[in-house]
Amino acid sequence: METLMRHIIRLLTLITVVLAPGLFSAALAVANELAKPLPADVRVIIDISGSMKKTDPQNLRKPAVDLIVRLLPDNSKAGLWTFGQSVNMLMPHRVVDPQWRSEGTQKATSINSVAMFTNIGAALEKATEDYATPAKDYRRNIILLTDGVVDVSKEAVVNLNERKRILTELLPRLKASDYRIHTIALSADADHELMKKLSLATDGIFEVAETADELMSTFLRIFDQAVPAERVPLDENGFLVDASIQEFTALIFRRAEVPATIIVAPDGKEYSDTDPSNNVNWYRTSKYDLITVQKPVSGQWKVKTDMDPGSRVTVVSNLQLVVQPLKSNIRPNQSLGLVYSFQENNQTITNKDFLGLLTGKALIANPSSHEVTEIELANTVPADGIFQQELNGFTGQGEYDVTLVIDGKTFKREFIHHLNITDSAFKLEKSQSEQAGKKTWSYRLVADLESVDVANTHVTAKIKNSKEKNLEQKLNTIAKEYWEFSFAPVQAAKYEIELQVEGKQIDGSPLSEIIKADQFYFPDEATVSAEVQPKPTQIEPAASEPEVAVEPEEPAAEPAENNPSNLWLYLGLGIGNLIVVLLGYFAYRLISGKGSKDELAEIEKTLTTDTASLKKDPDKKTTIDVADDETAHIPMEESSPPEMTMPDDLMADNLFPLDNMDDSDGDKK
Repeated sequence: METLMRHIIRLLTLITVVLAPGLFSAALAVANELAKPLPADVRVIIDISGSMKKTDPQNLRKPAVDLIVRLLPDNSKAGLWTFGQSVNMLMPHRVVDPQWRSEGTQKATSINSVAMFTNIGAALEKATEDYATPAKDYRRNIILLTDGVVDVSKEAVVNLNERKRILTELLPRLKASDYRIHTIALSADADHELMKKLSLATDGIFEVAETADELMSTFLRIFDQAVPAERVPLDENGFLVDASIQEFTALIFRRAEVPATIIVAPDGKEYSDTDPSNNVNWYRTSKYDLITVQKPVSGQWKVKTDMDPGSRVTVVSNLQLVVQPLKSNIRPNQSLGLVYSFQENNQTITNKDFLGLLTGKALIANPSSHEVTEIELANTVPADGIFQQELNGFTGQGEYDVTLVIDGKTFKREFIHHLNITDSAFKLEKSQSEQAGKKTWSYRLVADLESVDVANTHVTAKIKNSKEKNLEQKLNTIAKEYWEFSFAPVQAAKYEIELQVEGKQIDGSPLSEIIKADQFYFPDEATVSAEVQPKPTQIEPAASEPEVAVEPEEPAAEPAENNPSNLWLYLGLGIGNLIVVLLGYFAYRLISGKGSKDELAEIEKTLTTDTASLKKDPDKKTTIDVADDETAHIPMEESSPPEMTMPDDLMADNLFPLDNMDDSDGDKK
């Protein structure tokens, strides 16, 4: 009997895998999303080549590095390096504590602009000498600032080879070791393409500081990404400190004409300088105040100054808003997955009364357009305390700030994330021609050869029209760098063209992208609209007759083939009966002593048969099945009734006359 039960359990497990293939992968994805965020490991690499005298004449790198050194939290890890022709370690890479911060602020004053050359590769290698050691306890980040290009020799070919080595050898190694490379270009002469590739490949942030005056804000933006911190909202009314907050740090940027900052506690007491008796520590520069208060009084604190953008209040609290790491780079129109929870003493809160009081919103701001989109967060209380939501609205390329604000009535929390909507690794070229009254649309997709591994990348063209006559065709690679095709539509309809890209990047990471190539009407919008206009219904006036009570007729039963719910019901019953029969038969064979391994293998073979052949989605558009050696065609549904047969001039082969979509030599256009 135990043997019988083991076989039945094995069989049921197999059934589950066959009928629900996404179950285990989905569970694994959730487990990965809920991994606790790790403390930050930050390696700061600063260019000190002679060209910096021009791009940063006031050496604003010093105060920028000084600030992020002071902001690094205890128990994070950090190191400081400068580079030119050679690489110098300013601060050893180790756990951050008050002593490390004190030494780091002193070392920041030694940053200069006296070095020769710009050895970016050596700087990256020196700062990541521990790359072979797995990063189990920290989240690795590199912040690289430079105003130049790869420059290690007076020979141009040597510099080009070193640049190639960085992309093809060093970058894959750092990516495999889980480093996020954040880059700052401090001039138009910097190698923006190289720096962007380093960041995109590792999901880091790429920033351009147009002038040295922007260095502080640029460093802070990247620091926020490398060292995400819990905040409380700060506005003109100040900020709310609740009883769970053990410490807060207020970074207040003042406008130039404002001489000083004053903060006011809930009890009315004002502070403008360090006050050890009240646990207040104050650091002041010409541009900002950095104020840390331990064991602060609960209530509304006020800030008496004219604040500049970038001011914030971070907190250390027993009640934590925990946001799972978010992607830093996505493509236009992709969504951003948001997963967050609240923890008290490092335990996720699942109390429904507490979670039911929470209200939240996500603010999506595009700094370049000054537009802000507000999205209300779902208020359904999850049983496990883990909130999940997809954020949309990232349409155009550029930088976005995503601000998560949670209001718990007696407390508030804020989380800031910076997001880049990146351009494609492909360039789309399209054209239209007409010959002898025949219009042809042509498309060419050119890969960025420094990013895309063309040999391991495939492109599929998908052509859809409003008559639901659709086509899919895998394209041939031409000249090992691009894909192209052309087609001449025949049927009057609205057409949508998209290209599905699946493959690998140069560094070996997966590449997946959907490129919206085109959308148009053929032959024109007026013709297509005229075809779909419904004919007006003529209503004849009813003759005046006495009203007669009529018993309502029972509605005619809808044929099963036209009723999707009945179809799925019968399909489910059929599969269920099949499973029951197989289980019964198997149990009978085992009990009667006639079971064998061969019979079990036969049952497994039956169950692992593609279940797609047992069902048919009535709402699915026509699937294209194009043989490599045949002209592209659109097969008609087998169940189409005679009255649905298309006339010869509208048969599938005439709808999409295609060029350059059949098998051809790799270099043939």
